[in-house]
Amino acid sequence: MALYETLAQHYIDDIQAQRLPAGSRLPALRTMAKQHQISMTTATKAYDYLQQTGWIYAQPQSGYFVANQLEATTFPSLDIKSIEQRDPKRFAPLNGYNPASALFSPLGTSMIAPELQPSIALQRSIKRVTQRAEKHLFQYPETQGDKGLRSALAEHFRHHNLAFSAADFVITNGCIDAVRLAIESVTKEGDTIAISSPCFSGLLDLLSALSRKVIEIPVSDKGLDLDHLETLMQQGLIKASLFSTSNMNPTGMTLPVEQKQALARLAAQYNTPMIEDDVYFELSHQKQHTLPAKYWDKEGYVIWCGSFSKTLAAGLRLGWCVPGRYLTPYIKQHALTSFGVNGLIQSCMAEFINTGEYRSHVNKIRTVLNQHIHLYQQCLIEHLPEQAKISTPQGGIVLWVQIPSLNAVQLEKEANKQGIDIRSGACFSTHDFYHDCFRLNCGWPLDNTEDKHSTYQQLISLCDIINRLIKAKT
Repeated sequence: MALYETLAQHYIDDIQAQRLPAGSRLPALRTMAKQHQISMTTATKAYDYLQQTGWIYAQPQSGYFVANQLEATTFPSLDIKSIEQRDPKRFAPLNGYNPASALFSPLGTSMIAPELQPSIALQRSIKRVTQRAEKHLFQYPETQGDKGLRSALAEHFRHHNLAFSAADFVITNGCIDAVRLAIESVTKEGDTIAISSPCFSGLLDLLSALSRKVIEIPVSDKGLDLDHLETLMQQGLIKASLFSTSNMNPTGMTLPVEQKQALARLAAQYNTPMIEDDVYFELSHQKQHTLPAKYWDKEGYVIWCGSFSKTLAAGLRLGWCVPGRYLTPYIKQHALTSFGVNGLIQSCMAEFINTGEYRSHVNKIRTVLNQHIHLYQQCLIEHLPEQAKISTPQGGIVLWVQIPSLNAVQLEKEANKQGIDIRSGACFSTHDFYHDCFRLNCGWPLDNTEDKHSTYQQLISLCDIINRLIKAKT
């Protein structure tokens, strides 16, 4: 092992032996470097390793602390007997996804805080591009997308061992737009699509708007129920599938490698396209990025979709798709529904990627979000009832929480009255199953301040509401 790994293992041994219990403060970096007679670089690498593997977390301006070693939590999964073809339009009013509400607070929408965005570096890229004032920026953009951005993306993903060329990509107005085009390219109104259960509410909204029916496939701690999915494919009951596979919203889990391989194999075996919504792909909390199902797709049946919305800034509305064998109908559908994507934004993002600023930002934000997740978990453990189950995501921005006997829809309403925005479990399914679950965004720093509008105080207030609701039932 490298020196920093040996040092990290020393702390891991102390944590496992309870010599360093949860919540213990670790030595400051300079102190630790002096104690072990090592360089600051080695000390930093050791603490980075411990953070990335979940043993410690950093609290801004306070130092490093031992994390609670939460075991992977098993959440209830949808009963196989409940699986049936359903029309999302019929269940939307009951379950409350796509609510007509202007309420916004940091705990609701899955996104990173503005102060975590690399604004200055982005401004530099925008300035350089606008100073060049190339003529093509003022023309209608190419339907498939700016070749410079497509080439930059291809080069960027080669660092993740994903071998794509610029010709493989189509640039879209965000990930949800990429998914929409995929759905419209391979299915028609009234067709049935397999989705995960729970499923991101935005995808349910989209499927409802496009008049597609759904069959929800249960997700457990072991992953998707692939046996049932294959049965549906064998019987021709679905025209396509739509799954996230890495750092899934709302649970935060990542499917095992063998399941991703199986999804690519099943899509090819039954000639059934799979749309992979991989918007959280680059937000792994581990040292190595997980690979998408698209990596194992040799026949082109997996349609891989992503964007910069979660890694960089949602307001960019810039995404991409690798449609595989469906490239021609995908581009045709894109041309029918838009005149392409803003050329200036595309050129600015190509510049941002090519300078290495984007890769640098992603590497930083992964570590920051890992810290956030641990801080939110610590706060919830301290303030929620003992029976609360809190997810242990391998990446992404969200936590999934279940509290038996909790009415999460009522919780959402009570929280809204206090200006706190959360997502009840009802938002993530057409079935009345996740009634005692809710999702929290962890993209905002959890500064322990007395400001009643701070994210920390909002989270404490949310826990107070939960405890009050649980107490009222007992």
